[in-house]
Amino acid sequence: MKERKQTKQTIIIILLVTLLLLTGVSIYLSIRALISSRECCVMKVSDTQSDYVNPLDNKTQEDAYTELMGFGRLELDLNSPFIYLINPPGNEVYLSFDVLYEGESLYKSDLIEPGKMEDFDICSVLDAGEHTLTYLISSYDLQDKTVLWSGVQQDQDILIRK
Repeated sequence: MKERKQTKQTIIIILLVTLLLLTGVSIYLSIRALISSRECCVMKVSDTQSDYVNPLDNKTQEDAYTELMGFGRLELDLNSPFIYLINPPGNEVYLSFDVLYEGESLYKSDLIEPGKMEDFDICSVLDAGEHTLTYLISSYDLQDKTVLWSGVQQDQDILIRK
């Protein structure tokens, strides 16, 4: 009887240790996925190059650059139909966005100040299904809004569910 009780206790301890290990691995993998997805959330655009950078890095390079929002795959529906066009805080330029689908402009933003955003309802202009949007993004001087600094084109795959 005593041996049976000890065996049950051993099994329970083994199950608890296994559960703790699985929980730890799950948390580790979730954090790792979050960090790796954040590493390509910001695009650095300078006069000489465009490249993805880690948004947690400090701007220590000599040439100035502009940070843009990330462009991963996006899933939308009628409950969350908005695409957010963001000018991250810390930029020293206005940004404007022209959102294209198959070469046709769906939305053109105003000049967006650093730290601000605009949104638009993509579900009101596109049907359900898979689509590829093209963003034409231009940066303008903060002191003289007519001075174009640079521009970049970025594609984004979206899925609209209605």
